[in-house]
Amino acid sequence: MLNFSQQSISRKLKELEDDKLIVRIISKEGEIIRLTEEGERFLSSCLSSLKDAILSLHSLEIKGNIVSGLGEGKIFLSMDYYKSQINKIMGFDPYPGTLNIVIYDKLSLENRLLLDSSPSLIVPEYKQKDRVLGAVRLYPASINKLTPAAVVIPLRTTHPKSVIEVISPFHLREKLNLKDGDEVTIEVYV
Repeated sequence: MLNFSQQSISRKLKELEDDKLIVRIISKEGEIIRLTEEGERFLSSCLSSLKDAILSLHSLEIKGNIVSGLGEGKIFLSMDYYKSQINKIMGFDPYPGTLNIVIYDKLSLENRLLLDSSPSLIVPEYKQKDRVLGAVRLYPASINKLTPAAVVIPLRTTHPKSVIEVISPFHLREKLNLKDGDEVTIEVYV
């Protein structure tokens, strides 16, 4: 699969063994190769570096200040429909409420506007007998490096583009010790 010759693979395995990253055990069934503890640490470090590189290549940074909302996020995130859809899509039960952030700098606002043309995860519109629950765009994110979180952009909203809402399984104000006016950094993975 790697288009390496048998000799090249043998040479690489010998180098890994010399570096004490693997142990090779010869048996009558063939050769068994396993990672040493040092090899496991090195592999874990490589995977972490790859994850960071992939996420940073596909992320947008948005900075802003915390503001109080009207409490509408709490109403919607308490509804079974939104809770179950967010859990299905994001893998967490959202805390009933959103954290509202006002964007104050040009680069962050430009990044917010880029979200409108970036692929998102979608909670579809849902029609009930007496009302329609609007669709919501979701973007996986971190807030002050805390995950899991997501930026939510309802397709029907009263917020201007300079205000974004963040959800998480945590009560973000408590978990991050935030109050109105505090600055936060959101990393949105697109």
